[in-house]
Amino acid sequence: MLWLMIGLAAAAALYLFLIAPGRNARKRGAAMPRIPYAHRGLYGGDAPENSLSAFKKAAEKGYGIELDVHLTKDGQLAVIHDANPKRMCGTEGNVARMTAKELRALRLNGTDEPIPFLEEVLEAVDERRPPLIVELKSDGDSWKALPKRTLEALQTYPGFWCVESFDPRMLREIRMLSPETVRGQLAYDARLAGEKHREIYYFFGAHLLMDCLSRPDFIAYRHDTDRNISFRLVKRLFRPVLTAWTVQTPEDFKKLRSSYDVQIFEGFEP
Repeated sequence: MLWLMIGLAAAAALYLFLIAPGRNARKRGAAMPRIPYAHRGLYGGDAPENSLSAFKKAAEKGYGIELDVHLTKDGQLAVIHDANPKRMCGTEGNVARMTAKELRALRLNGTDEPIPFLEEVLEAVDERRPPLIVELKSDGDSWKALPKRTLEALQTYPGFWCVESFDPRMLREIRMLSPETVRGQLAYDARLAGEKHREIYYFFGAHLLMDCLSRPDFIAYRHDTDRNISFRLVKRLFRPVLTAWTVQTPEDFKKLRSSYDVQIFEGFEP
């Protein structure tokens, strides 16, 4: 009986070690401005997602901005969500295997707007300096090179910025390269989202079991899948800053105010 109790205690301690956020996470995450963040910019109509016009519109309206970055074949920071540009540009490909020149030739959603690069986005919104949440997209071997390149670009931005990713390896790289950078672990429960992911990675991610690598300052969770025990324990025991994604109705936005510190929205204006 004694050994059983010791074993259970050790298992519980290991579990808490795995899901714990970073030291002083609440204090560090508090640096994030508590305003709504426009998901991929304030897009719609003639302003495609992750476009300069969408980012400028969000900045003009006083919102923060969430955006995505991929590393191109020649080491540039392409601001696009998908690894394949087909959905947004109508052309099959792989961003990680394309050069900046090849991507520059594409146009977003039938408009005249090209895929922007991170430095261009920073310059476009520099005057208003909206806070930025930059999602690092894992694609092949880029998990090691992308964090460093992104940090180099963001150092020039005078406004608040932070990074987030589903890939804890990239957040660990950020932690090693720039401990002062506010970083967030993205997660969601694929099962509750109605998706069938068999890879063990999704189970570990949904239950925050890789926080031991990223030691995040905030948790960015898909709000309609946040009913698992790990999320609830982290929320109650460690009290990190919580960011909800992606909020798509005014009703959800109002409802989530009491349970999340920050909300990333799309499809309406708060």
